[in-house]
Amino acid sequence: MGNPLHSHRVSRRQLLALTVMGMAMLPLTSCALSAAQPRKPEGTITIGYVPIACTAPLILADAQGYFADHNVTVSLRKYAGWADLWSAYATSEIHVAHMLAPMPLAINAGVTNAARPTELVFTQNTNGQAIILANTHHNVVTTAVDLRGMTIGIPFEFSVHSLLLRDYLTAHGLDPDRDLELRLLRPADMVAQLQIGTIDGFIGPEPFIQRAITAGSGYVFTFTHELWPNHPCCAIAMATDWRQSHPDEAIAIIQALAAGAQAAGNHDHAANTAHILGSEQYLNQPEKLFIPALQEPDRINFGTPTDPAAITWIATQIARWRLGNNALDWDDATILQLATNTVGDSYNTTIDPITVNGQLFDPLIPTATYTAHP
Repeated sequence: MGNPLHSHRVSRRQLLALTVMGMAMLPLTSCALSAAQPRKPEGTITIGYVPIACTAPLILADAQGYFADHNVTVSLRKYAGWADLWSAYATSEIHVAHMLAPMPLAINAGVTNAARPTELVFTQNTNGQAIILANTHHNVVTTAVDLRGMTIGIPFEFSVHSLLLRDYLTAHGLDPDRDLELRLLRPADMVAQLQIGTIDGFIGPEPFIQRAITAGSGYVFTFTHELWPNHPCCAIAMATDWRQSHPDEAIAIIQALAAGAQAAGNHDHAANTAHILGSEQYLNQPEKLFIPALQEPDRINFGTPTDPAAITWIATQIARWRLGNNALDWDDATILQLATNTVGDSYNTTIDPITVNGQLFDPLIPTATYTAHP
C-alpha cells in the first residue's frame, strides 16, 4: 500500500499552498509594512535575554558590533529566568526578546495570562540541551523507565525541554504528570539543586550541562539531539505590532543575528566565543565551560533556518498536554493556524514529516500522531 504519508501527497501540497496563500494576505513582509504604515523611528531597542549559551548569536551580534554594522542601536537586558523575562515582555516593558521556541506560540494561543500577538523571527540555536542525572544514579538508571518516581528540573513549562521530555517519557510508557515530578527551576539554579539532592536530574542548557559534569555532581544521561536531531531550542521573538511599525529595525536585527550565528558556529573561533560569552557583561560563567559545546559537532548549532514542521510539533504538544490556563483546541486547523501565525513570513514552502523520539510526525495532520492527554 506504500507509505501512508505519501498517500496524501497531493492534498498535503494543496493544504500547504492554501496556508502560504493565507499568510501572503497578512501584512507581514517588510515591503508591505513599509507601504502600508509610516515608519516610526526607534532609538535604542532593548532586547531581553536569559544568560545561557543558546543566546550566543544575540551576544556576539552585540559584542562584535553586528547591530551597529546594520545601523540599529541595541541594548541587551539580562533576566535571571524565563518568568521574569516573560513578565517584562507581556507588559510591553520590552518588545524584542530571546525566548524559548514554545513561548511565542503559548502567548499567541492565549493559553497563558499574557496576551500579546508575537512572531518568532529567528531561530538562535538547535540542539544544545541534555538530560543530566545525579551521579548517584550512574549505572542504576539505564532506561527512561528507571526515571519513575524522580524529580527532574525543567526551565519553563513552555520550553522544548518540557515538551520533549514529556514526549520521551510517554514514548517509554510513563505519565509525566503522575509517574514523576517536573519541577520548574531557573537554569542557573539547576546544578546547585542537583548538588544538594533536592532534584534527581534536570533537562537544561549549556553551560550548566558542562558545569554539572565539571563539578562532579551529574552526568549526561542523554543529549536531546539523540531524541530529536536538530530540534529548535531558543529564538528571538518580536511583538507583532512593534515589528509592523518598525520594519527596518526588525530586518536589521535579524540580519545582525544571522551574522552572530555564523560567528558562533565557527568552531575555529570557539575560544574567542567562549571568552565573550563567559564575560561578566553577558553570561558570567567560566569560559572553559563553553568550549566542549562550541567545539563538538552537533552538540549545539546556531542560526539554523526556522523549521515550520518543528514549530507545528511544538504547537501540537501544547495542545496535547493541555498546558496553560486555557487549553488549546485539539484539532488540526487550530494547531496549524497557531504555527503559521507565530512563524509569520519565516514560514517556507518545505514542510515534511520529522521524527521525534522515534515517532514520525506529519506536520499537516498533527493530531494523527498523538492522543490528547486526558
